[in-house]
Amino acid sequence: MTPHEAAVELDWLSTEYLLRWLRQLPEVTIAEFGGAWAAITPGAPDADFLNKVYRLRPEDAGLVPAIVERYRAAGLRPWFEIAPHPEFARLADALHAAGARQLDFDVVLERELPPALPPGPLPPGVAVAEVEPGDEDFVRVLPAGHDVPPEHLAAAIERTRSQARVEGARTYLATVDGVPAAAAVLLLAGGLGYLANASTMRQFRRRGCQGALIHRRLADAASAGFGRACVLTNWGSQSHHNLARAGFRAACNKVVWRIDP
Repeated sequence: MTPHEAAVELDWLSTEYLLRWLRQLPEVTIAEFGGAWAAITPGAPDADFLNKVYRLRPEDAGLVPAIVERYRAAGLRPWFEIAPHPEFARLADALHAAGARQLDFDVVLERELPPALPPGPLPPGVAVAEVEPGDEDFVRVLPAGHDVPPEHLAAAIERTRSQARVEGARTYLATVDGVPAAAAVLLLAGGLGYLANASTMRQFRRRGCQGALIHRRLADAASAGFGRACVLTNWGSQSHHNLARAGFRAACNKVVWRIDP
C-alpha cells in the first residue's frame, strides 16, 4: 500500500462514521458532488460538522463553484475537510478562487493492535462500561462534554440518540465515583477500529477518563479481531496528547478550509 493509498483508506474511515450518522438526521441534507459528500444544515449554521464537505478530491475541483453555490443558496458558509493528495494544489486553487481559506489542521493517528490487549489499570474513582445505544447518561454526557451551549443542548441530545445507533458503533460511558462523567464511541468497519467520538464533562476533566476510554476501546477492538486502530483529532489538542500517550502516531494531516464571509 502506498502512502497515498493509506491516506485514502484512513480518510474513508474517519468520515464514514459521521456520514452514517448524518444520513439519519432529518434536519441534515447530504448532497453528492462527484465523490464528495456535502452536509447541509440551515438550522445550525455555526456547527462545522453539520455544514462540511467530506471526501473532496482534486478530480472534483471543477465542482467547487457548484458546491459553494449550493451552500450560499441555503445561507451557509461551508467548511471543507481535505485529506492529503499528490495533486492537492489543483484543489487548493479551486477553493481559493471560490473565496475559501485554510483555518486549521486535523491529524489522523493510527496504531497497531496486538491480538490480546488489556485495557490497563483505571485511575482512582474511574470506571468504564459499554452501554446500550439508548442509554440516557450516554446521550446526555457526550454532547455536554463537548460544551454544547445550553440553548442547543436538547437538539444535540436528540442527534446523539441517532449517533448511538450507527451501524457498527459501540458506545461507552465513564463514571467518576459513580457519577456519569465522559462518553465515547468505537466504530468497527473497513478492517479498522475507529475511535469515533469522545468527550468529558468540564467538572471531571483531568481525572483520566479519556485515557481510560481510549484503552478500553482499543482492547475491545483487538478482542473483536481488529489489528489496527485510527482516530481523527485536532492537531496539538489535549486529545492529541492523550492519544499519543496511548501509542498512536500521526499517519497524515487533514486541512480544514472555509468560505470567507
